[in-house]
Amino acid sequence: MTQNTQFKTVINEWLISKKPTVTPSTHANFTLIAENHLIPHFGRTKIGNLSETMIQDYIFHLHEKGRLDASGGLTVKTIRDVILVLRLTLYHAYKERAIPLLNWELIEYPKELGIKRVVSLSREQEQELIQAIYMDLNRRTAGILVALFTGVRIGELCGLQMQDISLEGKTININKTVQRIYDKKKGTTYLHIGPPKTKTSARIIPIPSLLCNIIKKFYTDNPTHYFLTGKSKPTEPRTYRQFFSRFIKRNGLQKVKFHEIRHTFAVRAIEIPEFDIKSLSEILGHKNVSFTLNVYGSANIQQKAKCMNLLNDLL
Repeated sequence: MTQNTQFKTVINEWLISKKPTVTPSTHANFTLIAENHLIPHFGRTKIGNLSETMIQDYIFHLHEKGRLDASGGLTVKTIRDVILVLRLTLYHAYKERAIPLLNWELIEYPKELGIKRVVSLSREQEQELIQAIYMDLNRRTAGILVALFTGVRIGELCGLQMQDISLEGKTININKTVQRIYDKKKGTTYLHIGPPKTKTSARIIPIPSLLCNIIKKFYTDNPTHYFLTGKSKPTEPRTYRQFFSRFIKRNGLQKVKFHEIRHTFAVRAIEIPEFDIKSLSEILGHKNVSFTLNVYGSANIQQKAKCMNLLNDLL
């Protein structure tokens, strides 16, 4: 590799080197970014010609018209994901002594417009959902309750096996996730069962006694059976999302995405004074408490109002 090597050669070499060190889903995401964004733009560029100015111009391009369907720009988060892959690729070239390090402190990103709000069910909407589940309690609807009272992600729920459930200890062990991964180069997808999203996503979650009693109704003695299917083959997240959407529609409930069930668990937990943020962060599988506070710290205006009204005694 030299400074005259084309970018597409370098990024493909980097992708090969990363495959043994990252999860299949992460590698698939890296490949998608490379094939959809970076190679079309920088593919034939000599890596020695890439500069901070070129990268800054590229960021502006992505923000204004980076969508593949030509309908506008990408979000700042997506732009950061794209630039991360670019940065890691160029660092690989630096380690191969083909180019000097770029000064990434010169690179700026557009500001996010507006405030991202966490979407969750209100207490009333949550109770309506729970009542609908009790009226049609089965293995799959019980899965909704598991998510609602533990905050597990949908892939983690799909990967939950009987051997991961301790009825005596009243815990569930989150140690894998189910994902359908798209292989960009082959143009095909495959179902992957592997470790959770991050190291902190692997965790043991205590479960409430009443939830444990419901889980017990659908527990089998076969340790390899998956909770949502009662069989040795899991359901995949896409299939379970479709089931959830049909259940919501059939019962005339508030339309909500399945991931917002996780948000609902977190918001309810924050509303309880005794539920400390450190415990919540670990139960959710977040990397640190700061991340949990950044996501959910401003989620509940009613809780803020209660706190502020405590100052009334001073007036």
